[in-house]
Amino acid sequence: MTINTPVRTSSPPTLQDFDIDRPRTFGRRVLDAVNTPTGTIGIALIIVVAIGLSWEGGSFASSDNLANVGSFLAIPLIIATFSSVALLAGVVDLSVGSMVGFAAALFVQFVNKGYSPWIAGLITLLCAVIAGSINGLAIVGFGAEPVAATLGMLTALRGLCQVIVGPTGLSSALVLGLLEFTSKAYGPLPLLFLLGLGLVAVASVLVGYTRVGRHIRAAGGDARAAGRAGIGALRIRFFALILSAFGAGLGGILYAGQLGGASNVLGTGLEFQVYAALMIGGYSILRGGIGAPIGGLFGLLVVAGVQNIFDVNAINPYYLNVVIGVLLLLTVYGDRLRGGDRYE
Repeated sequence: MTINTPVRTSSPPTLQDFDIDRPRTFGRRVLDAVNTPTGTIGIALIIVVAIGLSWEGGSFASSDNLANVGSFLAIPLIIATFSSVALLAGVVDLSVGSMVGFAAALFVQFVNKGYSPWIAGLITLLCAVIAGSINGLAIVGFGAEPVAATLGMLTALRGLCQVIVGPTGLSSALVLGLLEFTSKAYGPLPLLFLLGLGLVAVASVLVGYTRVGRHIRAAGGDARAAGRAGIGALRIRFFALILSAFGAGLGGILYAGQLGGASNVLGTGLEFQVYAALMIGGYSILRGGIGAPIGGLFGLLVVAGVQNIFDVNAINPYYLNVVIGVLLLLTVYGDRLRGGDRYE
């Protein structure tokens, strides 16, 4: 009787196969720390600050300049924090920029027709929620691709904004109370920026330490597995799209108060600024469940720092898009080095 002995086809494991047993030099520890989203963002911030200090001298860190950066960041930070929930849930909402313009136009129009700013704001936010629900119905209910569905909403809302505003723009003296609110500051930091920081803190706790946050991440990471675990992934994505639209609508109202009116180009391209900052901050456009609200804040700080350097030094603003594009490409390349999403 012959006994067949299994033949070992794989080579025995070596010390290199067990990273935990391998001594880690100081250089390796530094590389491991850098090779993370947080490390990448930190390096980007250091580079931006170093360039700003060398280019602008002490004016870069002055209280007036910090106030300008905070004012530039405030409303996009609020919008990005709401939009980041949709990304975590695995859907992207490209209509946020047009929603900002539409909401601002609608708000000013209602105020001009005699509605109180509070009532006008509530009606505007309700319309934003309806638009978000339409996005959710198209994506969750009919299975449309998020990019295609929200691109259609982007076009429709931009058209509605242009119809409401017309070629000359809208202005209103009745939004002066909101203008005063959006202009308040505590020290060098605008009130809206502080509110944005508070929203980031709340979102960080919600996403990182609550059952709701775990369900959002699960829905974005693997919707089918989440469904088998009893998590309503489709329902979560539906409400995440509503939240994204609500945040953009709120941003539009705040912009109307800050500018004292609305224009037919308000919010144009804002979606790219928001999602560029979120990607720089560690979020993924291709897959949900990745990222943290604080990363979105850091990504916006990088974008705002670059914008500020261009503004203060009167550099041709067309080059700004080139720089932001290069930052995005470096972010994608760094994500691939970390073994992130790959297009198939």
